Amino acid sequence: MRENQGITRRVLVGGTLAAGALALTAGHAATWPQVAQAQDGMAQGTGQTNNPEADTQYGFLVNVQRCINCGKCVEACRLWSRTPQSAPARRKVEPYITGVGRELFLSLSCMHCRKPSCREVCPAGAIKKGEGGIVTVDKDRCIGCKYCYQACPFEVPHYNAVSMDKCDYCLGAGVPLGDPPRCVRACKVGALRYGKVEELLARSSRAMKIGGATDPSYVLV
Repeated sequence: MRENQGITRRVLVGGTLAAGALALTAGHAATWPQVAQAQDGMAQGTGQTNNPEADTQYGFLVNVQRCINCGKCVEACRLWSRTPQSAPARRKVEPYITGVGRELFLSLSCMHCRKPSCREVCPAGAIKKGEGGIVTVDKDRCIGCKYCYQACPFEVPHYNAVSMDKCDYCLGAGVPLGDPPRCVRACKVGALRYGKVEELLARSSRAMKIGGATDPSYVLV
């Protein structure tokens, strides 16, 4: 059952934020936390986990000190991905209360993991990991089994009348790989960035990569 899965997006991100909050309070950089693997819903050796095509891995950086929950990133995502209001957006902003009672906001979408569990469990071979580490869905091959939703520790996949749907770095909207997706362009406060993961980590001494068995490509500051 989904509720028995050992890890969720909120637990993963919350743990990283907690470590970041401690680092900010202490005035020094922190090591991102080691996060336990999900015990249920994860693939056990089905498919490949090493991805030579993903040696250059792109990802997102969220500056939680800057995000003001304006929703512009979500609006842009919905507009350019042509997601109707009746369906969940590919991106969402979630509030988080720190241990000291401070409310922070996180703009979240697909993590484009280096070892995507969604791909591992897909019986139709509809989920691929390609150039730049991007995880994409072949809508013509998706059979709507929802195994990918069960396997994803971040609860990312959702479904429309055609297939599973999620962030693709706006490739489907005509944005070339390496150029900022529409969500990043819409953020006017500098809270959302995009680029090569190693370069995102180098932007700040406080930058922390979200941990997890799937090695998500998401950085928090």
